[in-house]
Amino acid sequence: LTRSLTITSPDQSMFEKAQGEKVTLPCTFELSEEDEGPLDIEWVLIPADNQKKEQVIILYAVDKIYNYYEADRMQFTNPDPRSGDASLDIQNLKAADTGTYQCKVKKAPGVQRIKIQLTVLGK
Repeated sequence: LTRSLTITSPDQSMFEKAQGEKVTLPCTFELSEEDEGPLDIEWVLIPADNQKKEQVIILYAVDKIYNYYEADRMQFTNPDPRSGDASLDIQNLKAADTGTYQCKVKKAPGVQRIKIQLTVLGK
């Protein structure tokens, strides 16, 4: 039995926070010897409003972090996601942050993803 990459944090967890608070969306993973490719981590926001398109928040690829979206508020919890912790910190929450966040971890041949529901409540 070959074991490849596994995400160890629970799938489809739900978080409710008030505006202005901080949240950490958990995404921890374990690699196995079979995973040989470069490590690739991607957080995407799937907005609650279907009219809006998915937004790539932050990307880790080829040993670099690419922060595309509100970099001042959203970053990896651990500055080195290779540690197995790809969790996402979001500071100073806004109502617009409500939605489904997907953490995708890729290291060939393994690919895993989890989704986390975040609801930001008015003050």
